[in-house]
Amino acid sequence: MDIEVQAGRFELVFLEDKLLGLDKLDGIGPKSAKKLRDKGILDQSDLLLFMPRKYRRVGHFLAGPDMHYERFGYVEFMAPVSQVRLPAPKTKQPLSVVVDCDGRLFKLIWFGGLTKSSTLRGLEPGIWLHIKGSVSYDRSIPEMSHPTIEVLTQSNPLIPQQYVSVEPVYPSLEGIKDAILRKAQIQALNALLPALGDIIPRELAQKHDLPGIAQSLSTIHVMQPQNDVEQFSKDLQRAKKRLVYEEFFTLQLKIAQDYAEQRSNAKAPQIKDLELGRELIKNLPFKLTGDQRRALATIAEELGSNIPMRRLLQGDVGSGKTVVSLCAAAMAIGSGQQAALMAPTDILARQHVKRAEQFFEGLDISICFLGGSLKAAEKRQALESIEDGSARLVIGTHALFQNDVVFQELGLVMIDEQHKFGVEQRDDLLAKGEDPHLLSMTATPIPRSLAHAIYGDLDLLIIKEKPPGRQPVRTVLRDTSRAPKAYEYIRQRIEESGEQVYFVYPMIEANELVANRKNVTDNAKMLSESYFKGLNLAVLHGNLDGVEKANIMNSFAAGEIDILCSTTVIEVGVDVANATIMVIESPHVFGLSQLHQLRGRVGRGDAASMCILLANRDLGDDAIERLISFSNTDDGFELAEIDLRMRGPGLFLGVRQAGQAEFKFGDIQRDNELLLAARQDARKLVLGDSNPED
Repeated sequence: MDIEVQAGRFELVFLEDKLLGLDKLDGIGPKSAKKLRDKGILDQSDLLLFMPRKYRRVGHFLAGPDMHYERFGYVEFMAPVSQVRLPAPKTKQPLSVVVDCDGRLFKLIWFGGLTKSSTLRGLEPGIWLHIKGSVSYDRSIPEMSHPTIEVLTQSNPLIPQQYVSVEPVYPSLEGIKDAILRKAQIQALNALLPALGDIIPRELAQKHDLPGIAQSLSTIHVMQPQNDVEQFSKDLQRAKKRLVYEEFFTLQLKIAQDYAEQRSNAKAPQIKDLELGRELIKNLPFKLTGDQRRALATIAEELGSNIPMRRLLQGDVGSGKTVVSLCAAAMAIGSGQQAALMAPTDILARQHVKRAEQFFEGLDISICFLGGSLKAAEKRQALESIEDGSARLVIGTHALFQNDVVFQELGLVMIDEQHKFGVEQRDDLLAKGEDPHLLSMTATPIPRSLAHAIYGDLDLLIIKEKPPGRQPVRTVLRDTSRAPKAYEYIRQRIEESGEQVYFVYPMIEANELVANRKNVTDNAKMLSESYFKGLNLAVLHGNLDGVEKANIMNSFAAGEIDILCSTTVIEVGVDVANATIMVIESPHVFGLSQLHQLRGRVGRGDAASMCILLANRDLGDDAIERLISFSNTDDGFELAEIDLRMRGPGLFLGVRQAGQAEFKFGDIQRDNELLLAARQDARKLVLGDSNPED
């Protein structure tokens, strides 16, 4: 089954070519067509996907006493005029007309004055009107503002039989009258619905009780009269479910097809000599957790295949993903391949180099660093060692996928903090080898549904178990008025125990346009001149060059700096066991996942650690709820679910840039089960995989 679909964009499939231009519709001229295109409605098919914002229950030709607020906010009826009140000349008073519908009065109001051609000019008591519009019942006489009216020539006309219907209400488009838009939409629906193709296989539609796409759109746009409101509600839910499933299914189908294509003709290096990896594990100063061992067993099995491994290794802060990746690198190197580890920042990349040197001590593995902070001669030497193959493990930043980097035999690519890189950057690095294996990592737990939506071409490996001896980090939320007491306590800890402290701020410098946010420059100066005078305090942020940042971090890691005031450049990877306290200023600015990442920089050793959130008391309810949730748990996966629910996928991890987490109809949190079902269905259809969940 071959369906062309752009990931993240819902597309309709037509069985035959149709004239889809907006200018083919009656009532839509060049100006109206341009206004529609400016709103993203490019052709007639987009009118099918322009969804109602709500539905209203309309009472038609009911007796006045039967029109109740709780049932009918929109009505249609016939009634005679009983009173006309014209506005006084040169005033802004409205024209008001009172009509009598079976003994119940309704007041009709028009603002804006009368034109010479207005039908309202000739209104007088006794004239019958056909009226349609919204009713407000919160006054003694129900009011209708700017209703649609038709003057009837006949007195005591025959009133049509009363009935109730459901009507769609669409978002207003500036410059396009609602009636004109609805007319154009009905034309497009009548022309295109018969030509729509069902791309969901019949057995899957039956399995999930999904109507056809044409029937679904017909229901959503109320193309047939709907008198049974209860039945319409049921049909509407099924129709919406169809659109959500189709959106998820087409994306997952595309991902599954890409997954299969990448593996169909690939000839990845078969990494079967695992002895160097086993030797590394024996030399580790600690025992691997059960989760780490299980992850390595899966990785070892897939590295031995000529089908390239494509794995996303998820693990909470401090769960030991780096050790797993270095063991995988040892397996690749032991089989004669080069391994590359790419990190998003110079600081993190150098941290990985330091850790690799510690773990690989005594093993014959040459480690090379490649980053933007290298001098020209150092970079030239690094490039030569990568190209001639003498560098077996290459660790670096974005510099790794630049054109001047040539690997001799790249067999394994590892990417730390996967969400910090784009898919194209990942593919550029993979292109430097002959179908190398890929192990992506993220220290930010991602809810499974979101992970499948963003990284659907990767199989998940999850590590939840923490290494033994790690103590939970105590987290406290304090008002900024209590900051001096917190500072006093921190100074005491530094002076008595020699512990080190992080202060984290959301901004480098003050900005008049952004209120209620602390900045590292001003606050570091204040702290060094007052509360922490005499202590060694340093400032770290993204505007410093790579060498300066590395020197500061090295000094902090060596214990030469007592307090490090920083922005979020220390968010990932920084590992200083003696740093036991983190103070986060203006914590409301950060999402839960980022707060969890920051908190993970303390508690890396055996000492009891804590995280202090200093927040203003005038924060909104959502911010307070988020900070309280953060204070109450250190489970990153639980926090990720809360963060996704509160902020949505568009802001979670900045995934808006990924382009695949934004859906027109589906909601990852609300429709989680449907997303997973669509993924399983798509993979089974393409791969024959009946149990794709990890």
